[in-house]
Amino acid sequence: MTFFSFLVKKFIGRLVLPLGQVLVLWLAGALVWWRRPARRTGPLLMIMAGLWLLVLSMPITGLGLMHGLEAQNWSYASPDALRDQGVRDIVVLAGGYGQGDTTAADCLAPASLKRLLEGVRLWRQMPGAKLVLSGGDFYGELSEGQAMAALALELGVPREAIILEDASWDTEDQARLLKKRLDHKPFALVTSALHMPRSLAWFRSYGLNSIPAPGDFRTKDIRLDLFSLLPSASGLKNCEDAIHEYLGLAWQWLKLALGGAPKEATS
Repeated sequence: MTFFSFLVKKFIGRLVLPLGQVLVLWLAGALVWWRRPARRTGPLLMIMAGLWLLVLSMPITGLGLMHGLEAQNWSYASPDALRDQGVRDIVVLAGGYGQGDTTAADCLAPASLKRLLEGVRLWRQMPGAKLVLSGGDFYGELSEGQAMAALALELGVPREAIILEDASWDTEDQARLLKKRLDHKPFALVTSALHMPRSLAWFRSYGLNSIPAPGDFRTKDIRLDLFSLLPSASGLKNCEDAIHEYLGLAWQWLKLALGGAPKEATS
């Protein structure tokens, strides 16, 4: 994937996420109202944009969408079960990070932090296993993999137990770049439960024997009450994260359907 195509994908992705949907709908209504002030179409579209924002901001909406993805891999991985299946590699996919003068822990986004902690938990109970940390950076600065490795070292993981992949830009890249090391071997795939269906699909499309080891659950203990119906910024964020995954799955299906299996998967 080129730098330009990556940026285009990210830009289009932003437009189809919740706030992008609302903005496009509202702007379409405003434009129609400006061009045809006597018609009701413009104001109606703007009202629909507001109502859609209301629905997307309700916590119950985002929680419901997320649960549909997380429930596909609902159990934490057992170190004993992984050992019995011959797992020697624990692959942790990065989930975002920041730059600046911060500690290794503060540098990682919540998703990356929780994924890494789950990976370290499994590694501590699997003597001799390798912790494979995957995540690059298209800005050319500190990579996500390097940021996770820095914290893993602080948590007591020895440098010789860490394998670093820091050239990938997205989930498909991670599967493609890790194929050579992981081919024909079972391995634990650690990522957020929300992200697991898409991750498994990409890794398996490359012919890899990935065993789900989800963490960072966000709907394990759903408690619905009156506040679940009240709009909130966190509710909108949950909805955005879930829709991002559904759109990613749709794009993945379309890409594989049009181009067939990745070449690496058949080699």
